[in-house]
Amino acid sequence: MKSLVVYYSLTGKTRLVAEAIAEALNATLLEIEERRPIPFPFVYLSGGFAAFTNRGSKINPIDVDSKQYERIFVGSPVWASRPTPAINSFIYQTNFEGRSVIPFFTMGGDDSKKALANITAKIEKRQGKVAGSFAITSYKVSDGQIIARAKEAARTYSS
Repeated sequence: MKSLVVYYSLTGKTRLVAEAIAEALNATLLEIEERRPIPFPFVYLSGGFAAFTNRGSKINPIDVDSKQYERIFVGSPVWASRPTPAINSFIYQTNFEGRSVIPFFTMGGDDSKKALANITAKIEKRQGKVAGSFAITSYKVSDGQIIARAKEAARTYSS
């Protein structure tokens, strides 16, 4: 199954997970980048508010045709119990019709239920079928442990 791994990462933790999944599944990797990143320390306040209100942000053009992939992983940190504005923008621009979508999250806490419900509704509105999900707590966890958890999650989707 041809897979695409799309992600946004502010601190690099979501990038670690996305790279591990892409490597494990021989998938195409696509980083979503904001045109004008919000400077620290304002990113958590204004970015968190934008996430909470389901806003998108201006992202760089996407040079991958998602229609070429049967399965799309969508990775985001959790901000204010929601996916990030950059990932919202990707979702709002993408038609997921006929594709299996697997959202994944990195987060400082241990509860991704609200973020998963939020992203699932957005994906389904864009004709996608959520075919699984996972979340990895990254607070006080080594990069090696994050990568190991990502590879373990990827094994679930290897067939």
